[in-house]
Amino acid sequence: MKHAVWHFGLGPDDVRSLLQEYGWVEREQVGGQEYLARYIRPTGRDLPVSEIERFVYGEKA
Repeated sequence: MKHAVWHFGLGPDDVRSLLQEYGWVEREQVGGQEYLARYIRPTGRDLPVSEIERFVYGEKA
């Protein structure tokens, strides 16, 4: 397939354990509106964010 799109779904409660499997630690997880307000709008950018999107900040343990 020339332009295959890879999709991956994960419930918010499953993020921490997935990250731990790879040696990462979840530091923060926010929903779309909070991410928009805290991180996107302050940059002056106007980007769409879906309500089903979650954003995770992690650090390598």
